[in-house]
Amino acid sequence: MNTPHTPDTTTGHHPGGDPARAGSHQTGSHQTGEVGETGEALLSVDNLTKHFPIRRGTLIQRQVGAVRAVDGISFAVHTGETLGLVGESGCGKSTTGRVITRLLDATSGTITFDGEDITGYHGRRMRRLRSKIQIIFQDPYSSLNPRHTIGAIVGSPFHIQN
Repeated sequence: MNTPHTPDTTTGHHPGGDPARAGSHQTGSHQTGEVGETGEALLSVDNLTKHFPIRRGTLIQRQVGAVRAVDGISFAVHTGETLGLVGESGCGKSTTGRVITRLLDATSGTITFDGEDITGYHGRRMRRLRSKIQIIFQDPYSSLNPRHTIGAIVGSPFHIQN
């Protein structure tokens, strides 16, 4: 059951009015020896928050507020699933990806990959996971063909897969 302060894990929608929606699609079957073969989520994000401080002052800076870029998002991705974050510009999609890949530190929340809490990983510990955790930023101007409908573009991978 979702309370006003609990993110809806079925849509990835989180409080604060951000329209980010997460969805997953089963793309493969589970095979022995894959990362995350224990049946638990391969990637689990729980109540992830990223706030950027707003500071004032030249010599003595003080925090006067914070930009709430990501505020309490939770979701899980199992082996063979693909996750896509969809939402309006500025809703926190890229920030969420950067926090999960540890390019930015989370303000709060936990990130678990293959059963390991990687929320505080840095340097060498994170470097060994870089080949397993990736983010793909989509540039609509280079990826969308104006001669095709959105339905044809989005459906193309599914036609190729079959």
